[in-house]
Amino acid sequence: MAFSISKKAAVAALFSFLVVTCVAGARPGNFSASDFTADPNWEVARATWRCLRVQEHQPIRCVNHPACSGNPETVIITDMNYYPVSKYHFDLSGTAFGAMAKPGQNDQLRHAGIIDIQFKRVPCNFPGLKVTFHVEEGSNPVYFAVLVEYEDGDGDVVQVDLMEANSQSWTPMRESWGSIWRLDSNHRLTAPFSLRITNESGKQLVASQVIPANWAPMAVYRSFVQYSS
Repeated sequence: MAFSISKKAAVAALFSFLVVTCVAGARPGNFSASDFTADPNWEVARATWRCLRVQEHQPIRCVNHPACSGNPETVIITDMNYYPVSKYHFDLSGTAFGAMAKPGQNDQLRHAGIIDIQFKRVPCNFPGLKVTFHVEEGSNPVYFAVLVEYEDGDGDVVQVDLMEANSQSWTPMRESWGSIWRLDSNHRLTAPFSLRITNESGKQLVASQVIPANWAPMAVYRSFVQYSS
């Protein structure tokens, strides 16, 4: 799904599994917050089949193709690119693409090329899951990057702040891309780290000392906090 974003140009969301659309990843711009919050109306978009990972929540349904079932499926947007294929463009996994088809016509839809779809945004809901932090490859004592996952509600994280051990102050992190936030430090960071996340509605959650003293790149750390649905 491609959005025009205020920070750069256009965003295309990639979907790797089905879910109607919640935002837990890339944050679009050039649309006001109300334009991109949960909305009962269906918007028109285009879609192609591609195998990539994602994370954000939105229902989609395909139209104008004989293999389309017309039934909505939900996808999670987690990634984006800046190539403006169309105003809205979803780059879907084969599973997501096939799920919009009539029974037995999955392959016909997958090989249709670009198809017309409709979408709308719904709140994210990850039953039984808490907000999770994936420490990115390349993180080290003076550079820390983390992917924020599984946020209920808005799904969009607009700010992440980090508090070091034995500190009482929050240091703002910078959005790297998608849902990855980074901190380039002028000193060796002292763990454990607490992370504070702010969503699109301005609600904050604090995951106290969620990143342990012996943290490692590519490790996943689950918090005990979650936005109320």
